[in-house]
Amino acid sequence: MKDMLELAEKAVEAAKFWKLDLDYSAESLEEVDELAQEIFRQHLMQPLPEDILHGVATLYGAYLGEVLLRCGLKDLDFAWTENEEGEIGIGREDMWMAPVTKVYKRFTQGPEHDLMSFFEVMFGLAIGAVDLNDPRMHVLNVEEV
Repeated sequence: MKDMLELAEKAVEAAKFWKLDLDYSAESLEEVDELAQEIFRQHLMQPLPEDILHGVATLYGAYLGEVLLRCGLKDLDFAWTENEEGEIGIGREDMWMAPVTKVYKRFTQGPEHDLMSFFEVMFGLAIGAVDLNDPRMHVLNVEEV
């Protein structure tokens, strides 16, 4: 979906306001997570309007999705798509993930929704390196990731 790529590009431009230079690398998600932590802190002190939270989460969720795609998921047949409820995310026939929802949760619920962890787990699931049914996994369910 071209719109999500355009939103990701807007996120890169907007990040310059905070002196962040986003380059679509996995490492750049650490900077996005720092920005998300600041938004979370501000939201705790004085709740931000929902339209602002959703708008900014959509920008940086698009960026997170583009990072996943560019770091290899596109080569594994992942693409921007809609799920049954009309939510936009990235997926393929057997798997779907919601980067916008993840960023929104990071803004509103805090560090337990760390964006690097999301990247690592989702990428691991996509390539078959992570099995959520493995009892050694410390993930309660996919919704928590």
